[in-house]
Amino acid sequence: MSEEASDASGDPWGRYDPPAVAEADLTPLPDTFARIVAHFETGEELVVAGGDRSSVPGSADLPEVAALVAAGWHPLPTGLEGGEVALLPAVWPPEHRTWVPDRLPRFGFVSYGGEDFFVEPARESADHEHWELARTARSVGLAPPPLGRLWLLRSPWPSLRISGLLWLVRQVRDDDQLGWDSVALMRAAQRVLAGTEEEAWARWRGPRATAAKAWREQRRDGPDIDRWIDLGLGPAEVKALTAPVAEGGAGLTAETIPRWCEAVCFGDPCEDVVERARAWRRAGLSADAPVGRLASVMVDHQPDEVGRWMAEGFTVVDIADWDARDLPRAMGWRAAGFDAREARELLLADPTLTPDEARSFDEAGIEPARRVRWVAAGFSATAAREWTDLDVVASEARVWRSLGLGPHEARAQHAAGARGHLPVGFESGWAAFGSDRDDVSFGVADPPGTRGSVAAEQSMVVWGEPGVVPPDFGDPAPDGLDA
Repeated sequence: MSEEASDASGDPWGRYDPPAVAEADLTPLPDTFARIVAHFETGEELVVAGGDRSSVPGSADLPEVAALVAAGWHPLPTGLEGGEVALLPAVWPPEHRTWVPDRLPRFGFVSYGGEDFFVEPARESADHEHWELARTARSVGLAPPPLGRLWLLRSPWPSLRISGLLWLVRQVRDDDQLGWDSVALMRAAQRVLAGTEEEAWARWRGPRATAAKAWREQRRDGPDIDRWIDLGLGPAEVKALTAPVAEGGAGLTAETIPRWCEAVCFGDPCEDVVERARAWRRAGLSADAPVGRLASVMVDHQPDEVGRWMAEGFTVVDIADWDARDLPRAMGWRAAGFDAREARELLLADPTLTPDEARSFDEAGIEPARRVRWVAAGFSATAAREWTDLDVVASEARVWRSLGLGPHEARAQHAAGARGHLPVGFESGWAAFGSDRDDVSFGVADPPGTRGSVAAEQSMVVWGEPGVVPPDFGDPAPDGLDA
């Protein structure tokens, strides 16, 4: 390394430091990334079934990065997730940082309200990310970072691995109230790195620190141990979580433990993780259950409450759809032939709806996707059929109803040659548009006593009355989203 490259004050980013793997030596992009790039080029959808983002590759799946990780290096995240750590390379000891050419496709995730996530190109380009980072660097007197690098760091201390060291840096940032941005984390890193190895161990506290110290006592470390430390699990906790239920353990496997920790500890390490997992396993949850779906249920309910649902034959997905509320009603809807998600959607549209009323829409030939719209708008199955025959959807039927008009008047309008979906002369004061006609929300009032969530949401304000002005929500929402 040249003197210029190692001089942190003159070249904090090691601009002239060579990469750990030269670009000419890189192997072809792995198929997982090549598939993402191909989908972006064709405009096709790439689905991550079940919302399991962990199956989507990251920088550690690049061969050159994977080899460095095996040697003790830690890749820094990129994109929005990398903002927090973006300035760390500039203050890290040069001999404990390295980089490889950045050839990682930029992508993100979007969910349309279901279980699946869709992989999409990142909202911001790599150039925009660099521009923002360069501005931040200049604001604290640093030179802008070099373009096109994936950074990797390692710990300068043998007994404290990099993943634990980064958790300590975050703790110091919070303890010293340095802020929440990349500058705050950089300053916290400078304070930690200015101390000694033992000072770092002494300052680090919390479930992760306790776990790390327990593994240190056993002289065990490495990537496999790092993942337990990230979860706040020491040797005793891992042993208890994997022990059979009959022997007082939780009966989990190494593969299922992370999902369970995420669910029962609500995303952060907790000291009673073993007891929580045991309690839910005793309640009947299987070790391989999709417990991530129950995370919100676990916040509000005790294991024995959920156990009653499982005793009645409801699945984890069913319980999550019902949010573990009103077991007798859930049983009634199931007996009527409705699955949990379908029933919950209908009851969110109208909490007073009965299974017989919902079934009457099927008998009237209204497709399920439209049925919930008619229920939310407060129409009966008979009225929905009449309006559907006139090619009028629920949101449009609300307009006719608000003016005291019904299917008879709509037929008369059509007979007179005016075949619009809305009454002739109707002028909406405002509307929120979407990709479907039923996504349009007109500023009209529902008659008193109208059932359904649409009327309930608008019961406090009647848009269209003299003197009532709709609020200014700023820029219009993107297609498919109500403002």
